Amino acid sequence: MILYAGAGFCIFLMLLNRYLILIPDSRLKSPIILLAFSFLTGAAALFGWTHPHRPWVFLPIAVLCLIAVGEVRRALIRRSCAGSGPVDTTPCEVRLTRPFTTTDLVCRHYEVSLPNWEGPAFRIAHLTDLHIDPGLSDFYEQALRVVEQHDPDLVFLTGDFVSNREALPALRELLRPLGKHGTFAVLGNHDYWADADSVRAAVRDAGITLLTNESTTVSLAGEPIRISGIDYPWDRSEKSVPAAGPGELHLVLSHTPDNIYRISRSGADCVFSGHYHAGQVRVPLAGSVVVPSVYGRRFDHGHFVVDGTHLFASGGIGAAKPPFRIYCHPDLFIVDVSGGRGMRSEEGIGRKLPMQKNDEASE
Repeated sequence: MILYAGAGFCIFLMLLNRYLILIPDSRLKSPIILLAFSFLTGAAALFGWTHPHRPWVFLPIAVLCLIAVGEVRRALIRRSCAGSGPVDTTPCEVRLTRPFTTTDLVCRHYEVSLPNWEGPAFRIAHLTDLHIDPGLSDFYEQALRVVEQHDPDLVFLTGDFVSNREALPALRELLRPLGKHGTFAVLGNHDYWADADSVRAAVRDAGITLLTNESTTVSLAGEPIRISGIDYPWDRSEKSVPAAGPGELHLVLSHTPDNIYRISRSGADCVFSGHYHAGQVRVPLAGSVVVPSVYGRRFDHGHFVVDGTHLFASGGIGAAKPPFRIYCHPDLFIVDVSGGRGMRSEEGIGRKLPMQKNDEASE
């Protein structure tokens, strides 16, 4: 019976990651998920109890074997796409005795060299999935102060500003431009589910450039950078990725990393995403369990390189449902980009700055 229940639970997790968790928020969402869990796990266990004969045992064994093969395939693909790890990280520690990490902010500092870039080195700050909670205003201000301390040239906000309309006033109070050469944003699924028009208005009123299936260009030392935003699949009006012009570095904002293969085919240099919350609830040693992705845990968190395109998937700042994180730190990324001219710390661009320390412990 346990074997059958295990197989049913694994099928439930697969459906939860790929379909159920992406159902728009409503009163029916939680009951639907609970019903799916009860049916797949309970019905499988009941079937195993009522059919204990040996010929039926191959069914759960076959299911578990297929899932194991899928996990091995996922791990191999993830390994083949693995990018460089952070060169510096805010000291942090996951302790079994302290599972709730909802406000234990971590800053991860990456460096990436892009051969196509002929301009000076520059710095990007990437924040995502704020899921504004009016009761945690000091925590969000802390995140913005960390960004300001790192003096970024560009700031990218990749969606899920709010989880509901009630958070819009707090969002308006919080948002402000942070990048020396601009702050750019796209919307996420929760923004669309809450009130896309109101979130758009709040973002634009704060002086932030919102990119909805469109592009803009900024110039650093005379060298062009094309910045594009894509809201697919929540905005289905446009599936294609805006193209960069000749000689332009192309940076793309996409709330979900699931768009990475479509974006990489467009020849983009970097993609900045969130959406997954790094799982939000992680199991020590095993990692994330629930990741809202058609690719499962393949790109759940960190730096990846897919067909020459760099993907940065941040764990995000806030939490949706449930409204807390377990063994999963909220984080923001600082990415220093260099190219043909390399890092130019003597000019104050691309320099390393002291990371804000977490009082808890060190990693």
